[in-house]
Amino acid sequence: MPTPGQHGERLDDTSGTSGTSGTSGTDDTFAAELRRLRQRSHLTLERLAESSGVSVRTIGGLERGHSLGPQRRTVIALADALGLGEADRANLERLAEVGRPRPVTAPAGWCVPPRPVLDFAGREAELDHLAGIPVGSGTGVPVVVLSGPGGIGKTTLAVQAARRIAGAHGLQVCYLNLRGLDSEPLDTATALFRLLKALGAGNREVPDDVEGRSERFREMFAERPAVIVLDNVRDEEQVRPLLPRSGAGLVLVTSRRLLTALDGVERMPVPVLAPADGSSLLRSIIGGAADGPRGVGLEELTALCGGLPLALRIVGNRLATRPAWTARDLADRLADSERRVERIRAGDLQITAAFGMSYDQLSPSARRLCRRLALVPGPDFDAVLAAVLIGGGVRDAEESLAELHELGLLSQDEDGRYGFHDLIRLFAGDRFTAEEEPAVRAELTRSMTEWLLEVAAAAAAWFDPACGAAPSDWHRPVDLSTSEAAEAWLRAESDNWFGAVRVAAGQGWDRLVVETADVVHWFSNQWLLWAHWHELFTLSAASAERMGDPVAHATQLYNLSWAKAQHGEIEQAVASALEAVRIAELAGAARQQAWGLHFAARALMATDPAAALPHAERSERLFAQVGDWTGQTTVLMSVGIMLMGLGQPKAAVEKLRNALEIAESPPSGGAWQTIADVLLISGNYYLAMAYEAIQEDGPAEASYLFAATEAGRIGMALHQGRVEVKLAQLLHRRDRLAEATKTLEAARAHFLHVQASAEVADVDELLEKWSGAQT
Repeated sequence: MPTPGQHGERLDDTSGTSGTSGTSGTDDTFAAELRRLRQRSHLTLERLAESSGVSVRTIGGLERGHSLGPQRRTVIALADALGLGEADRANLERLAEVGRPRPVTAPAGWCVPPRPVLDFAGREAELDHLAGIPVGSGTGVPVVVLSGPGGIGKTTLAVQAARRIAGAHGLQVCYLNLRGLDSEPLDTATALFRLLKALGAGNREVPDDVEGRSERFREMFAERPAVIVLDNVRDEEQVRPLLPRSGAGLVLVTSRRLLTALDGVERMPVPVLAPADGSSLLRSIIGGAADGPRGVGLEELTALCGGLPLALRIVGNRLATRPAWTARDLADRLADSERRVERIRAGDLQITAAFGMSYDQLSPSARRLCRRLALVPGPDFDAVLAAVLIGGGVRDAEESLAELHELGLLSQDEDGRYGFHDLIRLFAGDRFTAEEEPAVRAELTRSMTEWLLEVAAAAAAWFDPACGAAPSDWHRPVDLSTSEAAEAWLRAESDNWFGAVRVAAGQGWDRLVVETADVVHWFSNQWLLWAHWHELFTLSAASAERMGDPVAHATQLYNLSWAKAQHGEIEQAVASALEAVRIAELAGAARQQAWGLHFAARALMATDPAAALPHAERSERLFAQVGDWTGQTTVLMSVGIMLMGLGQPKAAVEKLRNALEIAESPPSGGAWQTIADVLLISGNYYLAMAYEAIQEDGPAEASYLFAATEAGRIGMALHQGRVEVKLAQLLHRRDRLAEATKTLEAARAHFLHVQASAEVADVDELLEKWSGAQT
């Protein structure tokens, strides 16, 4: 048996000694009445325990006054076992009610919660959820684990929720900081001692060993229910003995770890504050000055803090103590991402300390991965990319990622992809610079960039008609076995592989940039709405120019022309294409010259078909000269479209038929059939419009149907939707209203699938117009 004080707090404290012997000095207490009634019934403690289902230890404690007001269900069980009449039963319940505590704070000095946060903002959804958890449902004490990175506001939320719940149910609040991230966390024995004292235990009734203290705590909690906040928990082992089994209360656990080994608990990851709530918090800290000139730039300052409450509080305090600064002044100081983390500090509060405590808890391999992940260009990543940064296997990376996730340094979405909070990413970047040698940093940057662009090129090869598949010797741990898998990777990792293009351009790795753009441009037909084609070809054109390769330069310039036209930058698109023509002509590159002319014509044909037509006709002759099947087919279609724009639909039909005839016989091998499919879809779409213009609705409908069906077959949902809109309009004009509406609704579904919001809005407007006309 250990001596008193061997575990945790010393037992020579003289406070909280009520009930250490006999009753409290008066016979008008629950303890005295229970003893009297038991003795009157000639029952031993053991017999009463057996009859009531209340433990011997609990009954003994009640008779000694350890709990002056037990729960009603305990009183009823004892009264039933004693066979009490109505008067005795009512008196026993009255004495229990008199003794029941109603505080919402623990006894002074023991487990007292932090003072209320007067400028608390947001978290209404979380507070409402916690307030709705049944307290005292009879199915055990609810335990909620609030997890998240340092500075996310777990403690503040838990204490705020505890006060609300305790106030609503007449319970006390016990708060205990377990100091889980300190070099010496609070030991379990000491934690139990403090909880027992908070519940009113006297020194002599606190057992010496952890097991005994845990059991006594659970008994007392069942009699004196409370809302307990166990803050800053290190791990499951530390907190398990502190979780009660029964009682009308609630336990809120906060930890940077997920505590995944705890069973029977509810988990609530604490999110960042919404922008409006973040701004509200800043305003409350700054006070009335936020409504004047000093508040200008408050939204930008909020955004730089990424919704992290600790960061918001720090910058708010910093701004409040510098009357000469406006919010924009501080936002400008924090705009430099390389110094933002170190500048988020006020007095002894600094965001790096919050992150550093978690970082120091990591294993060496997880720390290494954490800092190296700062190199990832995009906002999220998978275990395969993480493995590249540690030069190991995917399983090794997964173990370290799980550790980072467990400690709240990484979040994970439903697809299994990981991501940093912006400020944690900057912290990891600081650690990367401080802890990795310059040569290692340079090598890692190069290897990650090359790896991402190698995979991007291999995936895009599926859409290059000269290849039609990933390289036959593909060996990377990325599934590129089908075009669908390749497209999925290119989309999911677009921020990363395109970020790698930016890194390569910034480092002057020009050939790598150009080679990537040259292969990836084939993927553009699959993802017309991607936001970065313009920047990609701007970078590749600049790289090609620095390389001094005129053919590559011309190629990237006409690719850029296409991207500019997609953005509606018609004048710039024409200029870029004609510059490509000029460079190609000087280099004697007829094929690049033809493509440059084609893109110049494409940019002009919607607004000025008369100006576009000479470029297209010249391009047509050059493509025929060099025998470019794709070019010939494409330019013939373009000429047909221009002729329609010039009011010559019959001539347009002839050109478009010629184009489709060529498109139906693609070169053999590779993926030329894929290109042919795209050209057949586009050609039939425009041919249908030409037929409509000469009032041949039957052939027009047939061409639209062909184009829509083929677009659906090869997964070009955006194209399919656009064709279906035209088909629906044709059907509506021919008074086939039900078919028209059904077709238009199908188009809407395809636009929704690719998130083409402008097209969805246009369809909704047309459906409303048709509906109004019918009524």
